[in-house]
Amino acid sequence: MRVSRMAGVAVATVFLGTMAGPALATPPLLAQAKQKGYPAQNCQYCHVSKMPKKDTFTPDDLNDRGKFLMAEQAKTKASAVDIDALKAYPGGKEQK
Repeated sequence: MRVSRMAGVAVATVFLGTMAGPALATPPLLAQAKQKGYPAQNCQYCHVSKMPKKDTFTPDDLNDRGKFLMAEQAKTKASAVDIDALKAYPGGKEQK
């Protein structure tokens, strides 16, 4: 019984560890963009593909807006993308 409990704890730890890894983009980021009034409709707001995959992500998978957000994240040395950085994205309201 004790071995199976330890195995369960180990599996849960590995699962949570992989889920808590650094995410470049997540559905909550899309929701935040919509909530703040940006015209985000799907992942292609920042990505080239409709359904980007975290395990195969490369910077080439980003469109200009996504590359801008990654550059802003690097400038501020933030651990995650900040949707508020879109305020500084060049172009009019329709480009934000």
